[in-house]
Amino acid sequence: MTLTAHHAPLRTALNMWRTPIYQADCPNASDHLPALRELILEAEKNDTDAANFGGIDAIKSSQELLTWQHPAVDWIKAQIMAAVTALTETTLGEAAREVTGHGIHAEAWAVVYRGGGSLRPHTHHDSAWSGVLYVAADAEAGAEAGYLQMLDPRPAAIARQASSGVVRIQPIPGRMVAFPGWLPHSVKATATGSDLRIAVAWNVAYDENWTGMA
Repeated sequence: MTLTAHHAPLRTALNMWRTPIYQADCPNASDHLPALRELILEAEKNDTDAANFGGIDAIKSSQELLTWQHPAVDWIKAQIMAAVTALTETTLGEAAREVTGHGIHAEAWAVVYRGGGSLRPHTHHDSAWSGVLYVAADAEAGAEAGYLQMLDPRPAAIARQASSGVVRIQPIPGRMVAFPGWLPHSVKATATGSDLRIAVAWNVAYDENWTGMA
C-alpha cells in the first residue's frame, strides 16, 4: 500500500528519553549541617506525625521542615531554589524565563536512617521536581551502603537490555540530588551498626493557578 502526502511533511527531532538529574555539593554546607542535624534529631523526639512511610528502619518526619525558623533552614531553601532553577533551565532552555517569577509550592521533611535502614522504590508523582540533601552519612567507600538508586523509568528498555540500569549516587553530607518527581528511586540499606544517615527530602510543584504553559 502506497501513501501519498498532499502537503510537506513535518520533520522534527525529538529527544524523548532524556532525564535531567541535578547533583551539587552545596556551598557553605559545613556552616549549617551540624545545626540541621541537631534540629532534626530534637524534632524527632516530639514529632507525632513521624512515620515509617515504606522505609525499613527509617523514620520520616512531618512535612513542615521549611516552616522552621532557623538560618540553616533558610540555607536549605536557597539550595532547593538553585536546584529547581538549574533543572528548569536545562529542561526548557530559553523558555525557562517564562516561569521565572511565578510561584512554586515546596515542602520538605527529614528522613533518619538507622543501621540497616533502606527505602523501597517509589516516585513522587504529584510533584514537578523532587530531591534530597544529605545532612549526615557514613563514609562507606566502595560498599554502596545507603546509596541513592536512580532507576530507569522505561521497563521495556531494561527488558531489551537497552538501559544502563541503575545509577547509584553516594550520600555525602552537603550533597544535593534532584530529579523529576516521576523518576523511580530507592535507597540501598545502610550498613548494620552504622551511624545515623540523615537527609532532607523535598518536593516542588508549580503554582496551579498559573496557566501560562497550558
